[in-house]
Amino acid sequence: MPVYQKAFVLIKVAPGHEEDVVDSLMKIPDVREAHIVPGDWDILAVISSEKEIVVPSDEKVYRLVLQKISKISHVQDTNTLVSQFARTK
Repeated sequence: MPVYQKAFVLIKVAPGHEEDVVDSLMKIPDVREAHIVPGDWDILAVISSEKEIVVPSDEKVYRLVLQKISKISHVQDTNTLVSQFARTK
């Protein structure tokens, strides 16, 4: 059974382009959810990435953020939170 690493990416977007960025985020396979949120950040993206033996999952998440999410048009800044322990219902 595969094990997944979950991460949350807070994203600042150029005003008026939030929905465009959400649409682009949802085209990335490891992005499971994208929410437009009020406050200091514009979007909260939820990443679920399968853990691998060769590449540490934290590194895989950061590569995804640096190589894909931060390069989406109108993305101005990101802040990544990697879950180390979680419980869900």
